[in-house]
Amino acid sequence: MRIKRLLIISFTILVGLLLLSELFIWSSGRIGLINTANRIISSAPNVEILGKRLSYQGTVSFEDTHSLERYTLSDEGTALYKAKGTPVPPPWIYVKKDGNNFFRYKIPQIPWRM
Repeated sequence: MRIKRLLIISFTILVGLLLLSELFIWSSGRIGLINTANRIISSAPNVEILGKRLSYQGTVSFEDTHSLERYTLSDEGTALYKAKGTPVPPPWIYVKKDGNNFFRYKIPQIPWRM
């Protein structure tokens, strides 16, 4: 009983420290471990622009890919797209996955500048 209680307390402390470190990393405008793990599980590429890594935001499917336009190239040479009519820098940046499916990214910002 005592070992089980110790394991539960240790696990709770470990999860709390992980979430606290994620909050600290997020508040500094960088990409945390949870976002990186989600990107890796989704098989999305690591995208950097001018040395700044973009935050992975999931996948999206477009019925009409004509609503997208070429934005720029990433540091690795990957073609990046944005929705037509959006400002520069765009709120969302897209990387072609296959067909009409795209990976969606966002430029990380410090929370109080959003």
